[in-house]
Amino acid sequence: MTPWINAMLVIVLLLNLLFSVTSRLSVLIRGFAVQAGVIAVLAILLDNIDSIHAWIVATAIFALKSVVIPYFLSRSVIRMNARRETEPVISYSLSLLLAFCGTALAFGLASRLPMETRRAGALLAAAAFATMFVGLLLLVSRTKALTEVVGYLVLENGIFLFGLTLIKKMPLMVEMGILLDVFVGAFVMGIVIYNIHKTFDHIDVGALTSLRDETEEEK
Repeated sequence: MTPWINAMLVIVLLLNLLFSVTSRLSVLIRGFAVQAGVIAVLAILLDNIDSIHAWIVATAIFALKSVVIPYFLSRSVIRMNARRETEPVISYSLSLLLAFCGTALAFGLASRLPMETRRAGALLAAAAFATMFVGLLLLVSRTKALTEVVGYLVLENGIFLFGLTLIKKMPLMVEMGILLDVFVGAFVMGIVIYNIHKTFDHIDVGALTSLRDETEEEK
């Protein structure tokens, strides 16, 4: 692997650590956009700079995940006046520690992969596993619906990054299907966030739990 590819993978890993400690939703969204842009460039570098297939995939990733989705998420932050994640389930210091542990575990896991996958580089697979772990961490440890949407998108970044280990064997239609699923998923979650905000005047998903508890008490 070239030094440029390694440098970009290090950026992906550093962004994962940023995701685990930041409370500002705007920083989280911009970091996700940057990470998606880095993955788009990696799609070209890991395949072939002259490959039409790689350019189509990279362009679709950049347009959808670095421009369109961050734009709508940023508008949601402004409209709903949800600037920060104030009450995470897991503290930010503990989240950072878990992110470090998850990254270390990811490197151990990458070293045990089949040789065909490791040829693309152990750092690539490790970055993919670490990104998936941080995405899951955001999903389970944050209470704002917008933060959880970003967690889902970061998780998908990790899945797609792992797919880049076999980019020359991945059919174009499969990759486009994955991107379409991401777009539809983000769109549906946007509708859910809007309805949570409209009903409760905030986007704290803990309100859904309290609503369930109240219903059970009525019974």
